[in-house]
Parts: sequence; structure tokens; C-alpha cells
Amino acid sequence: MRSIIVSAAAVLLAPPAFAQDLPATQSEEPATADPEMPAMPADMDQDSPGMAMAMEIVVTATRTRSRFASPSSGAVLSGDELALRVRSTLGDTLAHLPGVSSTSFGPSASRPVLRGFQGERTRLLIDAISSLDVSNTSPDHAVAINPLIAERIEILRAPDALRYGSGIIGGVVNTITSRIPSHAPRDGVDGKAEAGFGSAAGEYTLGATATVAATDHVVLHLDGHYLSADDVAIGGFVLSRPQRAAALAASDASVRALAGRRGTLPNTSAQTWEIGGGASYVFDGGYVGISANHFDSYYGLPTRSSLDPTTPVPNSSIDLGQNRVDGVLQLDLAGPVVEAVKVRLGWADYKHDEIDTDAGQITATFVNHAIEGRAEADFARQGRWKGSIGIQGYSRDFRVAGASPLLPPNATVQIALFSQQKLDFGPIDVEGAVRYEHTDISARAIAPLGNAAVSRRFDAYSASGSASYRVTSQINLSSTAFYAERAPVVEELFTQGADPGTQGVLLGNPALSKERSWGIEGVARAFGRQYSLEASIFYDHFPSYIYSVETGAFVGGLPVFQFFENRADYYGFEVQGKLDVTRLGSWKFGIDALVDGAWATLLGDGPAPRIPPLRVLGGIEARSDRLTARVESEWVTQQRRVTPFETPTDGYVMVNISMTIRPFARDSKTSLLIAANNLGNVDARRHASFLKDFAPIAGRDIRLTLHTSF
Repeated sequence: MRSIIVSAAAVLLAPPAFAQDLPATQSEEPATADPEMPAMPADMDQDSPGMAMAMEIVVTATRTRSRFASPSSGAVLSGDELALRVRSTLGDTLAHLPGVSSTSFGPSASRPVLRGFQGERTRLLIDAISSLDVSNTSPDHAVAINPLIAERIEILRAPDALRYGSGIIGGVVNTITSRIPSHAPRDGVDGKAEAGFGSAAGEYTLGATATVAATDHVVLHLDGHYLSADDVAIGGFVLSRPQRAAALAASDASVRALAGRRGTLPNTSAQTWEIGGGASYVFDGGYVGISANHFDSYYGLPTRSSLDPTTPVPNSSIDLGQNRVDGVLQLDLAGPVVEAVKVRLGWADYKHDEIDTDAGQITATFVNHAIEGRAEADFARQGRWKGSIGIQGYSRDFRVAGASPLLPPNATVQIALFSQQKLDFGPIDVEGAVRYEHTDISARAIAPLGNAAVSRRFDAYSASGSASYRVTSQINLSSTAFYAERAPVVEELFTQGADPGTQGVLLGNPALSKERSWGIEGVARAFGRQYSLEASIFYDHFPSYIYSVETGAFVGGLPVFQFFENRADYYGFEVQGKLDVTRLGSWKFGIDALVDGAWATLLGDGPAPRIPPLRVLGGIEARSDRLTARVESEWVTQQRRVTPFETPTDGYVMVNISMTIRPFARDSKTSLLIAANNLGNVDARRHASFLKDFAPIAGRDIRLTLHTSF
């Protein structure tokens, strides 16, 4: 199988013989004459909610489309909204979007949780290639994607998600950067710089990017970012109410003292830096480019405070480094059969040490070498039909070194074929996607299986179909159905041991079969001169669902989590809307609201673990040429649907305010953001977090960010 992937990559990366006869260059920027762009009233204001929805573009490989016409739900974060929401982790950056929460394993390690789905049911990409880290192995492992370099972040779901993987029920998060330039800057140079401060952790950030046209065909890019933060301030006690009650009931005075710790979350300081560069050769009809970057982070992990003085849990930190190289070749052929071809390749050398901070000793070292390649071809429209096909290959060598390794040395090799097709019948669009994925997983020295090598092979088949109906030029209804299969990953199969990071004992299940699911979703979108509205409802059924749950047992003072299979049902909804209320002189006033919720049940065993509760978020915004001011309130309800050994989570109400000042008028390239998050300094915990009883999210945080572009 390895030879198949290597050979396929070699063929796919070879430029075709007809590259010399290409037409004029097309950039990846969305064209203004998008055939799927809905008609807009001529007098619609550029800043109106309707204009924002109509103009929002989703990029999938070589294709661009209006999100208004997308058959499934999703989200796009870019521009001023991205500048307001961006944080040091991807999970916290996206946590305000519909259907999104985060694992919130301290301020430095936070993966997105999409509709209650974590781990392998979500896929994190940077420029359409996986993050190639080990963040899926454990929630304490940071994602090696820096949101500060993002130009835009997209959440994609079926059928678009089938381009990137099988069984990605939650969705794909694609962070899009300009590290490999696709076109030359209009004025020969393009860049931005920003500096920021956050009070909750004494956080300082500094970053800059620059893209320069070195010649008529050569475009260069350079970027760098630095972040330094102390222990984060919190809005109340370190321990949750149930844990404080247990601590106060203890006979040992040192344990009772834990109940009084408040104000600061210990062992959460961090230093992160990244530097990257890229170069492209832009020619008539496409471009070819390469980039390289180094990501480095040293951060502390919140401690699962032990209430048993005989088995103390040490403080732990992670020292993480990743070197990564990416390449891309895009040919905009504009031919009668093939419209465009895009080839991408990513390689990463990843390593992190887990450190007992108290003893100053390395307890485990995680090493991951991974490569992923993909090639896609979009066919030219033929009457009502338009389609694309692609191939994707992935190889990973992963090992954990230490006194008691969490995983045996292992390797994963995967190859996939996928296709997406669309038929346009005027107001009705029909779309379908299929994916075949073959996975080989091998592991050595599995103690529970007699120290024998183990090999598992899986063939996964997935399909999705959708229909979209444009009721009018401003109203669109769509529905999607899917069937998906997913091979279990090595972490679910072979994990055997204590993880110092999550401070738990994790037990895999080598007998796991493929995870299988099917589901449906309905989406309605509407926009007008003064409003936009989007609502979705979904149901997912798993005949075979892989999950980890706390068993109630303890080993060395650490709770035991084990992987099982069961049937499961997920269902939920998301509604969001914006409305321009009035104008007073040069000021425009608007309101927006979001409501989302997900429920999950393991059939015969009760609620699924770590499902975020119902949430309501509403905001009021005032805009002028020089100032945008916003006040928002987020109400997260309590979560009482828990597994037998999972504790409930209290609800909270959080208020945020922000102002974006443009001192040199509306079109100024310089802005100052002043924001106060969690203004009331409330004690807030995310139910999806493994450490939510020991690690609340940040308290009051005053943030200042100065941004300029050129």
C-alpha cells in the first residue's frame, strides 16, 4: 500500500505536458460573477445582513460558491469578524459560531467541538491538508494551526466534507492562509501587522505577514507570530461545586485547602511562536508553489487536583515543535472537458515532550511523521451537469517513548477516491458525493494481545446526496442525506496506559469494527435588504458508534477511560439571524441572535458523554465610518444529561463588549480593537472539556489589538 501511495503521488505531482498552452491566470479569489450567486436588490447596502449572506463565499478545492447556495449548513469566519474573535487556539476562535463549542483543555489546547462531535468526527485542515499533528490523540495536545495567520476559516459539511475524509459527521474546519501565494499583489506588495494584549493571562501577541511580487512571475511570502502568556485569571474557584464539596468533606487539611483556590488557574502559562515562508511561480493559467514553517509552543496543563493525598497528581507541561512543508500546483485549464486541476502535498515532522513540571523530568515523548497528498480535477460545465473527482493519500508513522508508553509504535496508511457531482435544474440543484477509503493500521508490541504485532485493514464507503430549491432569489431551502463509514484510528484501538496530559488512564479496544452512521439535515436560508436568517435541523444515527467513557475505576489516583462500541442517536438544531433596525445620521444599528443545541443518546446506556448544552447568544451593534461598537450576551444552560461517572455542569451568562476604531475613516487600513470578554467575571465551564471540573475558562479579559495592513 505504501508503494501505491508513493507512486500515485509521483504521478499526480508531475506537471502535464500541455502546461505551456494555458490561458490567462485565474486567482483563487472569488470571481464577482459567481453563477451561483443569488440576485440582490439594487439598493442593498454593502454592510446589510442580506449583502453579507449573499456575498459570503465557500472555497472547496478549486471550486468557489456562495454559501447561500450551499446544500448543507456551515460557517465562514473572515474579515472584521475574524479579527474580533481570533484567539491563540482554534477551538476558542470558533466557539461563538453556530453548533460549535471547544474541548477547552486550558487556554493553550482547545480543539473545536462541532455539534457535540470531537476527535475523528471532525477534521482540522490548513489549506486543505490535515494539521498532521497528534491533537486527535488527546485533548491536551495543542493543534499545530495558528489561527492568527488565517485569512479565513470555514466549516464544511457533507457533501463538501467527503472531499476530505470519511465519517466526518461534525464537519471539516479549513483554515485558509496566503502562505503559498496564488497570485501577485495588485500593488506589488501586500501585508499586515498586529500587536495585541489580553489582561486575563497577561498575554502579549505580535505578528506580521508580507507578500511581495519579486518578478513578473515569482511571488514571495513571509510571516511570523509570537505569543507570551502567564497563568490565566478565572472568574471563581478552580474546582467546580461538586469537587469543592468533595474536597471540603476530606479529612486531610491539604485536600480541604484545595476547595479555597480561586482567581487564577495554575500551571497555564504559555509561549508560542511560528515562522513561515512561501514562494510561488505564477504563470498564465495557474501557479506552482511551496512553503515551509516551524511551529513551537511550550505550555502548562491545568492539573486534575487529586482529592486523595496518597496519590498526588503532578503538574505537567508540553514542549511542542512541528516542522512542515507544503506544496501546491494549480492549473486553470478552462478546457471543454477539464476546467481546473489542483494538486496539494503536505509533510510534517512533529514532536512533543510531556514534562513533569514539579520533578523537571520528561515523562513521555510523542513523535509523528506524516505526509498527505491530494489531487482534484474539476470538469467544465456540460449543460446542467458539473462534477469533480479526486484522489487522496495519507501515511503516518507514530510512536510514544517513555517508561510506560501510552501507545505502541504504529503506522497508518490510507488511500481514498472521491467524487462530487451536481445537476442544475434552474431553481432546483441536485448534488451528490461518494468516497471510498482504504486504511491499513499496524502496531507492534501490544501487551494485552501477547506482545504480538497487530494489523487491521478497513474499507470504508460513504455517500451523500442533497437537493436545494431556490424559492425566490432571496430564499433557499435544502435537504441532505448521507451514509458514512469510518475506520477506527490507532488511538481508539491500541491506547493502553496513563496519559500525564489528560491525567487519566486510557484503554483502547483492538476489536473495534468500522463506525457506521447515516443522517439527514434540513437547511433554510433567507435574506433581504435589512435581514438574514439561517436555520438547520439534523439527525444522525450510528448503528456502530465508537466512544470513550469514564468507567468509575481509578489506577494510581487517575480515572480510567475506556473505548466501547454502541448504537447512538444525535439530533439538534441551529438558528441564527441578523436584522438592521434603524439608522440615525451616519450610524446604523442592528441586532443578531444565535440559538443552538445538540442531544445524544447511547441506546440502552443513556446520554452520550461531553455533549455541550443548549446555548443562546444575542448582540446589539452600532456601525459608523470610524467606529463599530458591539454588546453581546451568551447564555449557556446547565447540562444535566450525563453519563454515570460524569458530573453535571452549571450554566452561565457571559457578557462581552467591543469597539473597533478606524481612526482614518471607514476604508482605513489601520484599526484598534478594544474588547472586554466575560465582563462580569463569571465562573464558566465547557461541558465538552475532560477537565471542566478542574479548569474553568478565562475570567474577565480586556483585550487591545492594533492592526494595520499595507
